[in-house]
Amino acid sequence: MSEKSTSVLEQYDFQLIRSIRGRGAILCETDKGLMLLREYSGSVLRLMIEDEVLNGLKKVGGSVDWYVKNQAGQVLSIDSDGTKYVLKSWFDAKECDVRNITEILAAVRALAELHLSLQSVSEGLSMETKKGLERFRALSLKNTMEKHQRELKKARTFMRAKQKKNEFEIQTLQSFEEFYEQGETSLRLLSSSYYNELKEQADREIQLCHGNYNQHNILIGAKRVSIVNFERLSVDLQLTDLYLFMRKIQEKHNWDAKLCAMMLAEYEKKCVLSLEEKQILKILFLYPEKFWKLVNHYYNNNKAWISQKDLEKLGAVIKQNEAKKECLDKVL
Repeated sequence: MSEKSTSVLEQYDFQLIRSIRGRGAILCETDKGLMLLREYSGSVLRLMIEDEVLNGLKKVGGSVDWYVKNQAGQVLSIDSDGTKYVLKSWFDAKECDVRNITEILAAVRALAELHLSLQSVSEGLSMETKKGLERFRALSLKNTMEKHQRELKKARTFMRAKQKKNEFEIQTLQSFEEFYEQGETSLRLLSSSYYNELKEQADREIQLCHGNYNQHNILIGAKRVSIVNFERLSVDLQLTDLYLFMRKIQEKHNWDAKLCAMMLAEYEKKCVLSLEEKQILKILFLYPEKFWKLVNHYYNNNKAWISQKDLEKLGAVIKQNEAKKECLDKVL
Protein backbone atom coordinates (compact mmCIF):
# COMPACT_ATOMS: atom_id res chain seq x y z
CA MET A 1 0.00 0.00 0.00
CA SER A 2 1.58 3.29 -1.13
CA GLU A 3 2.46 6.21 1.11
CA LYS A 4 -0.10 8.46 -0.55
CA SER A 5 -2.96 5.99 -0.02
CA THR A 6 -4.16 7.87 3.06
CA SER A 7 -5.15 10.75 0.78
CA VAL A 8 -8.32 8.79 0.01
CA LEU A 9 -9.34 9.42 3.63
CA GLU A 10 -10.15 13.00 2.61
CA GLN A 11 -13.35 11.56 1.13
CA TYR A 12 -14.61 10.66 4.62
CA ASP A 13 -16.21 12.78 7.32
CA PHE A 14 -13.82 12.34 10.25
CA GLN A 15 -10.53 13.64 11.56
CA LEU A 16 -7.50 11.34 11.28
CA ILE A 17 -5.45 11.38 14.48
CA ARG A 18 -2.78 8.88 13.43
CA SER A 19 -2.32 5.86 11.20
CA ILE A 20 -0.35 2.62 11.50
CA ARG A 21 0.58 0.51 8.50
CA GLY A 22 0.11 -3.24 8.77
CA ARG A 23 -0.15 -6.22 6.44
CA GLY A 24 -1.87 -4.80 3.37
CA ALA A 25 -3.93 -2.32 5.38
CA ILE A 26 -3.73 0.89 7.39
CA LEU A 27 -5.16 1.08 10.89
CA CYS A 28 -6.57 4.57 11.42
CA GLU A 29 -7.20 6.20 14.76
CA THR A 30 -9.89 8.84 14.21
CA ASP A 31 -12.13 11.12 16.23
CA LYS A 32 -14.91 8.60 15.45
CA GLY A 33 -13.08 5.48 16.55
CA LEU A 34 -10.74 2.89 15.04
CA MET A 35 -11.03 2.17 11.32
CA LEU A 36 -9.15 0.03 8.81
CA LEU A 37 -8.33 1.19 5.28
CA ARG A 38 -7.71 -1.51 2.68
CA GLU A 39 -7.40 -1.75 -1.09
CA TYR A 40 -10.31 -3.53 -2.76
CA SER A 41 -10.10 -5.71 -5.86
CA GLY A 42 -13.34 -7.70 -5.61
CA SER A 43 -16.62 -7.19 -7.45
CA VAL A 44 -19.05 -4.40 -6.66
CA LEU A 45 -21.82 -7.01 -6.31
CA ARG A 46 -19.98 -8.86 -3.54
CA LEU A 47 -19.23 -5.59 -1.77
CA MET A 48 -22.88 -4.55 -1.83
CA ILE A 49 -24.00 -7.94 -0.53
CA GLU A 50 -21.42 -7.88 2.27
CA ASP A 51 -22.51 -4.37 3.20
CA GLU A 52 -26.17 -5.38 3.51
CA VAL A 53 -25.37 -8.52 5.52
CA LEU A 54 -22.97 -6.71 7.88
CA ASN A 55 -25.45 -3.91 8.48
CA GLY A 56 -28.05 -6.58 9.24
CA LEU A 57 -25.72 -8.22 11.75
CA LYS A 58 -24.98 -4.87 13.34
CA LYS A 59 -28.72 -4.19 13.76
CA VAL A 60 -29.25 -7.45 15.64
CA GLY A 61 -26.36 -6.69 17.98
CA GLY A 62 -23.54 -8.55 16.28
CA SER A 63 -20.01 -7.38 16.99
CA VAL A 64 -18.67 -7.36 13.43
CA ASP A 65 -16.68 -5.01 11.26
CA TRP A 66 -18.80 -2.98 8.83
CA TYR A 67 -18.13 -0.70 5.89
CA VAL A 68 -17.91 3.03 6.53
CA LYS A 69 -19.48 5.10 3.75
CA ASN A 70 -17.68 8.12 2.32
CA GLN A 71 -19.20 11.61 2.11
CA ALA A 72 -20.88 10.65 -1.18
CA GLY A 73 -22.66 7.81 0.61
CA GLN A 74 -20.64 5.12 -1.16
CA VAL A 75 -18.88 2.06 0.28
CA LEU A 76 -16.21 2.04 -2.43
CA SER A 77 -13.80 4.98 -2.64
CA ILE A 78 -11.50 5.62 -5.60
CA ASP A 79 -8.26 7.55 -5.15
CA SER A 80 -6.86 10.01 -7.69
CA ASP A 81 -4.70 7.25 -9.22
CA GLY A 82 -7.72 4.97 -9.73
CA THR A 83 -6.97 2.63 -6.82
CA LYS A 84 -10.11 1.34 -5.09
CA TYR A 85 -10.40 1.33 -1.30
CA VAL A 86 -12.84 0.35 1.41
CA LEU A 87 -12.88 1.60 4.97
CA LYS A 88 -14.07 -0.60 7.83
CA SER A 89 -14.92 -0.02 11.45
CA TRP A 90 -12.36 -1.81 13.63
CA PHE A 91 -11.76 -3.02 17.17
CA ASP A 92 -9.17 -2.44 19.86
CA ALA A 93 -8.68 -6.18 20.45
CA LYS A 94 -6.24 -9.02 19.77
CA GLU A 95 -6.50 -12.13 17.65
CA CYS A 96 -7.77 -15.31 19.29
CA ASP A 97 -4.94 -17.20 21.01
CA VAL A 98 -5.05 -20.76 19.65
CA ARG A 99 -3.29 -22.03 22.79
CA ASN A 100 -5.77 -20.46 25.20
CA ILE A 101 -8.70 -22.83 25.87
CA THR A 102 -10.87 -20.05 27.32
CA GLU A 103 -10.45 -17.96 24.17
CA ILE A 104 -11.01 -20.98 21.91
CA LEU A 105 -14.34 -21.76 23.57
CA ALA A 106 -15.31 -18.08 23.48
CA ALA A 107 -14.64 -18.13 19.73
CA VAL A 108 -16.87 -21.21 19.31
CA ARG A 109 -19.68 -19.51 21.25
CA ALA A 110 -19.29 -16.44 19.06
CA LEU A 111 -19.56 -18.63 15.96
CA ALA A 112 -22.81 -20.21 17.17
CA GLU A 113 -24.22 -16.74 17.90
CA LEU A 114 -23.07 -15.56 14.48
CA HIS A 115 -24.82 -18.45 12.75
CA LEU A 116 -28.09 -17.73 14.55
CA SER A 117 -27.80 -14.05 13.65
CA LEU A 118 -27.03 -14.87 10.02
CA GLN A 119 -30.16 -17.01 9.84
CA SER A 120 -32.18 -14.03 11.04
CA VAL A 121 -30.43 -11.59 8.68
CA SER A 122 -30.88 -13.94 5.71
CA GLU A 123 -34.66 -13.85 6.07
CA GLY A 124 -34.70 -10.05 5.83
CA LEU A 125 -32.42 -9.63 2.81
CA SER A 126 -33.72 -7.80 -0.24
CA MET A 127 -34.79 -9.88 -3.23
CA GLU A 128 -31.95 -8.34 -5.26
CA THR A 129 -29.40 -9.48 -2.68
CA LYS A 130 -30.91 -12.97 -2.44
CA LYS A 131 -30.63 -13.29 -6.20
CA GLY A 132 -27.05 -12.00 -6.12
CA LEU A 133 -26.11 -14.56 -3.47
CA GLU A 134 -26.80 -17.36 -5.96
CA ARG A 135 -23.38 -16.51 -7.42
CA PHE A 136 -21.74 -17.15 -4.05
CA ARG A 137 -23.01 -20.64 -3.38
CA ALA A 138 -20.18 -22.88 -2.26
CA LEU A 139 -19.18 -25.75 -4.54
CA SER A 140 -20.40 -29.18 -3.52
CA LEU A 141 -18.07 -31.17 -1.26
CA LYS A 142 -18.15 -34.06 -3.72
CA ASN A 143 -16.83 -31.92 -6.58
CA THR A 144 -14.21 -30.34 -4.34
CA MET A 145 -12.96 -33.65 -2.93
CA GLU A 146 -12.85 -35.28 -6.37
CA LYS A 147 -10.80 -32.35 -7.69
CA HIS A 148 -8.40 -32.62 -4.76
CA GLN A 149 -7.98 -36.37 -5.34
CA ARG A 150 -7.11 -35.77 -9.00
CA GLU A 151 -4.57 -33.15 -7.96
CA LEU A 152 -2.98 -35.54 -5.47
CA LYS A 153 -2.59 -38.25 -8.13
CA LYS A 154 -1.10 -35.74 -10.57
CA ALA A 155 1.48 -34.64 -8.00
CA ARG A 156 2.34 -38.26 -7.15
CA THR A 157 2.91 -39.08 -10.84
CA PHE A 158 5.29 -36.13 -11.08
CA MET A 159 7.21 -37.15 -7.94
CA ARG A 160 7.54 -40.77 -9.02
CA ALA A 161 9.06 -39.71 -12.34
CA LYS A 162 11.84 -37.74 -10.68
CA GLN A 163 15.16 -39.57 -10.51
CA LYS A 164 16.55 -37.56 -7.63
CA LYS A 165 13.94 -36.93 -4.95
CA ASN A 166 14.18 -34.45 -2.11
CA GLU A 167 13.08 -35.17 1.47
CA PHE A 168 9.62 -33.67 0.96
CA GLU A 169 8.97 -35.91 -2.04
CA ILE A 170 10.29 -39.00 -0.27
CA GLN A 171 8.06 -38.46 2.78
CA THR A 172 5.04 -37.65 0.61
CA LEU A 173 5.40 -40.81 -1.47
CA GLN A 174 5.93 -42.97 1.62
CA SER A 175 2.69 -41.78 3.22
CA PHE A 176 0.68 -41.12 0.04
CA GLU A 177 -1.43 -44.28 -0.08
CA GLU A 178 -2.69 -43.86 3.48
CA PHE A 179 -3.84 -40.28 2.92
CA TYR A 180 -5.19 -40.91 -0.57
CA GLU A 181 -7.29 -43.81 0.71
CA GLN A 182 -8.68 -41.57 3.46
CA GLY A 183 -9.79 -39.23 0.70
CA GLU A 184 -11.47 -42.08 -1.17
CA THR A 185 -13.17 -43.24 2.04
CA SER A 186 -14.44 -39.68 2.62
CA LEU A 187 -15.95 -39.65 -0.86
CA ARG A 188 -17.65 -43.02 -0.36
CA LEU A 189 -19.11 -41.92 2.98
CA LEU A 190 -20.24 -38.63 1.47
CA SER A 191 -22.09 -40.45 -1.32
CA SER A 192 -24.09 -42.51 1.20
CA SER A 193 -24.80 -39.57 3.51
CA TYR A 194 -27.56 -36.93 3.53
CA TYR A 195 -25.16 -34.32 2.22
CA ASN A 196 -27.03 -33.58 -1.02
CA GLU A 197 -30.29 -33.02 0.85
CA LEU A 198 -28.59 -30.77 3.42
CA LYS A 199 -26.77 -28.79 0.72
CA GLU A 200 -29.98 -28.27 -1.24
CA GLN A 201 -31.67 -27.07 1.94
CA ALA A 202 -28.79 -24.67 2.66
CA ASP A 203 -29.03 -23.23 -0.86
CA ARG A 204 -32.81 -22.96 -0.67
CA GLU A 205 -32.82 -21.30 2.75
CA ILE A 206 -29.76 -19.14 1.91
CA GLN A 207 -27.72 -20.35 4.88
CA LEU A 208 -24.94 -17.80 5.19
CA CYS A 209 -21.41 -18.70 6.35
CA HIS A 210 -18.46 -16.53 7.29
CA GLY A 211 -16.36 -18.60 4.90
CA ASN A 212 -13.00 -18.09 6.59
CA TYR A 213 -13.59 -18.50 10.32
CA ASN A 214 -10.11 -18.79 11.81
CA GLN A 215 -8.15 -17.24 14.66
CA HIS A 216 -6.99 -14.28 12.55
CA ASN A 217 -10.58 -13.15 11.99
CA ILE A 218 -11.65 -13.50 15.63
CA LEU A 219 -10.75 -10.54 17.84
CA ILE A 220 -10.90 -11.01 21.60
CA GLY A 221 -11.67 -7.80 23.47
CA ALA A 222 -12.09 -6.99 27.15
CA LYS A 223 -15.86 -7.44 27.04
CA ARG A 224 -16.77 -9.33 23.89
CA VAL A 225 -15.60 -11.32 20.88
CA SER A 226 -15.71 -9.56 17.51
CA ILE A 227 -15.70 -11.21 14.10
CA VAL A 228 -14.12 -9.54 11.07
CA ASN A 229 -13.24 -10.03 7.41
CA PHE A 230 -16.36 -11.42 5.74
CA GLU A 231 -14.80 -11.28 2.27
CA ARG A 232 -15.47 -15.00 1.76
CA LEU A 233 -19.11 -14.82 2.83
CA SER A 234 -20.90 -17.67 1.08
CA VAL A 235 -24.05 -19.77 0.98
CA ASP A 236 -23.26 -23.21 2.38
CA LEU A 237 -23.82 -25.55 5.31
CA GLN A 238 -22.95 -23.48 8.36
CA LEU A 239 -21.14 -26.45 9.88
CA THR A 240 -18.34 -25.79 7.36
CA ASP A 241 -17.37 -22.74 9.46
CA LEU A 242 -17.27 -24.93 12.56
CA TYR A 243 -15.21 -27.55 10.73
CA LEU A 244 -12.63 -25.01 9.56
CA PHE A 245 -12.13 -23.49 13.01
CA MET A 246 -12.03 -26.85 14.82
CA ARG A 247 -9.56 -28.31 12.31
CA LYS A 248 -7.22 -25.33 12.67
CA ILE A 249 -7.35 -25.61 16.45
CA GLN A 250 -6.95 -29.38 16.54
CA GLU A 251 -3.87 -29.20 14.32
CA LYS A 252 -2.33 -26.98 17.01
CA HIS A 253 -3.37 -29.39 19.79
CA ASN A 254 -2.46 -32.73 18.21
CA TRP A 255 -6.11 -33.71 17.82
CA ASP A 256 -6.97 -33.61 21.51
CA ALA A 257 -10.24 -35.57 21.86
CA LYS A 258 -11.19 -33.78 25.07
CA LEU A 259 -10.79 -30.35 23.48
CA CYS A 260 -12.66 -31.51 20.38
CA ALA A 261 -15.61 -32.62 22.53
CA MET A 262 -15.53 -29.34 24.47
CA MET A 263 -15.70 -27.24 21.31
CA LEU A 264 -18.53 -29.32 19.88
CA ALA A 265 -20.48 -29.14 23.14
CA GLU A 266 -19.96 -25.37 23.34
CA TYR A 267 -21.33 -24.88 19.82
CA GLU A 268 -24.32 -27.12 20.50
CA LYS A 269 -25.38 -25.04 23.49
CA LYS A 270 -26.87 -22.68 20.92
CA CYS A 271 -26.88 -24.60 17.62
CA VAL A 272 -27.69 -28.30 18.00
CA LEU A 273 -26.36 -30.46 15.16
CA SER A 274 -28.43 -33.33 13.80
CA LEU A 275 -26.94 -36.82 13.47
CA GLU A 276 -26.77 -36.23 9.71
CA GLU A 277 -24.84 -32.99 10.22
CA LYS A 278 -22.41 -34.67 12.62
CA GLN A 279 -21.79 -37.33 10.01
CA ILE A 280 -20.90 -34.63 7.44
CA LEU A 281 -18.64 -32.98 10.01
CA LYS A 282 -16.80 -36.27 10.57
CA ILE A 283 -16.41 -36.77 6.81
CA LEU A 284 -14.92 -33.29 6.51
CA PHE A 285 -12.44 -34.02 9.28
CA LEU A 286 -11.58 -37.40 7.78
CA TYR A 287 -10.61 -35.90 4.43
CA PRO A 288 -6.82 -35.19 4.47
CA GLU A 289 -7.22 -31.49 3.73
CA LYS A 290 -3.87 -30.39 5.15
CA PHE A 291 -1.98 -33.15 3.32
CA TRP A 292 -3.63 -32.14 0.04
CA LYS A 293 -2.90 -28.47 0.71
CA LEU A 294 0.82 -29.08 1.26
CA VAL A 295 1.18 -31.38 -1.76
CA ASN A 296 -0.80 -29.05 -4.00
CA HIS A 297 1.28 -26.07 -2.87
CA TYR A 298 4.44 -28.04 -3.69
CA TYR A 299 3.18 -29.01 -7.15
CA ASN A 300 2.11 -25.49 -8.12
CA ASN A 301 5.25 -23.73 -6.91
CA ASN A 302 9.03 -23.99 -7.22
CA LYS A 303 9.66 -27.71 -6.87
CA ALA A 304 13.43 -27.26 -6.91
CA TRP A 305 13.40 -25.60 -3.48
CA ILE A 306 11.36 -26.84 -0.53
CA SER A 307 11.17 -24.65 2.55
CA GLN A 308 12.03 -26.18 5.90
CA LYS A 309 8.68 -24.93 7.16
CA ASP A 310 6.74 -26.97 4.58
CA LEU A 311 8.80 -30.04 5.43
CA GLU A 312 8.02 -29.57 9.13
CA LYS A 313 4.30 -29.13 8.35
CA LEU A 314 4.28 -32.35 6.33
CA GLY A 315 5.98 -34.21 9.16
CA ALA A 316 3.40 -32.90 11.62
CA VAL A 317 0.49 -33.98 9.40
CA ILE A 318 1.92 -37.49 9.04
CA LYS A 319 2.64 -37.73 12.76
CA GLN A 320 -0.84 -36.48 13.77
CA ASN A 321 -2.83 -38.74 11.47
CA GLU A 322 -3.34 -41.58 13.94
CA ALA A 323 -4.26 -39.11 16.71
CA LYS A 324 -6.80 -37.54 14.36
CA LYS A 325 -8.48 -40.88 13.60
CA GLU A 326 -8.64 -41.76 17.31
CA CYS A 327 -10.12 -38.35 18.11
CA LEU A 328 -12.84 -38.73 15.46
CA ASP A 329 -13.72 -42.22 16.65
CA LYS A 330 -14.09 -40.99 20.25
CA VAL A 331 -15.97 -37.75 19.63
CA LEU A 332 -17.93 -38.29 16.40
